[in-house]
Amino acid sequence: MKISIQQIQKAECFASIFQHLKAFTENINIMFEKDRMYMQTMDSARVSIIEIALPNTWFDVYEHTSPTTITLGINSTILYKILNSREKTQSINLVYNEGEGDHLAIYFTSENKDEFDKRFEVPLMDIEMDLLGIPEIEHQAEFTVSSYHFSTIVNQLQMFGDTMDISCTEEKIILASHSQDHGKMFVEIKIDDLSSFIIDENGSIDLSFSLNYLHNICLYNKIAKEIELKIAANYPIQIIYDLGSVVNAEKAQIKFYLAPKISDNDD
Repeated sequence: MKISIQQIQKAECFASIFQHLKAFTENINIMFEKDRMYMQTMDSARVSIIEIALPNTWFDVYEHTSPTTITLGINSTILYKILNSREKTQSINLVYNEGEGDHLAIYFTSENKDEFDKRFEVPLMDIEMDLLGIPEIEHQAEFTVSSYHFSTIVNQLQMFGDTMDISCTEEKIILASHSQDHGKMFVEIKIDDLSSFIIDENGSIDLSFSLNYLHNICLYNKIAKEIELKIAANYPIQIIYDLGSVVNAEKAQIKFYLAPKISDNDD
């Protein structure tokens, strides 16, 4: 198997995707299928699920000759160290030979003579991890907002508490956090200020989520200009970064599913 990302912007995106995974989980299984690269993992506290799907056409080279899916188990901290050593002008190449199945080779190369080529051998692991079936649900509200601005809001809310309360109506969205020691912060988002907004007629929804997990999700804010949020009562919030490539209805995107916090007043 050989995979290559020559476009610098995509190489930066790919590196960012996997650099931040160590904030969620220690080990990951990356699945290389005929038509896509796919990864699903859950954080150690089983509060969030991460899905990454990149169609084969997202890559400059995607050579997959195996008759079955190639699953590679990798330590996320090792992957972080490797990707952190990549220079911004370097392309990324992944090579895996099934006959030498104990490692994945990663190459960083560049036409810039000031940058030296780098090669790494990543030890592989056998990780027992079942894929979770995530049911499709009807969301009560969906909206799209600048990923940078949402990240900034989350960071500011964290200064006032550990929970983000979100309230959606047909007129506006309110984000809030509070604590006894630090007071309260409220952010009002008018519907006209959103790129898109859908809510059930006469709908109203109130949920709460961990700001620590939202902060980690927002680490990805540089890979997409906008972030899409989908919410429904008593279900995890779905947060999507769209990476801008659609092939046979298969999008290049990262999805997060974050379980709501349970209020003491809830049954």
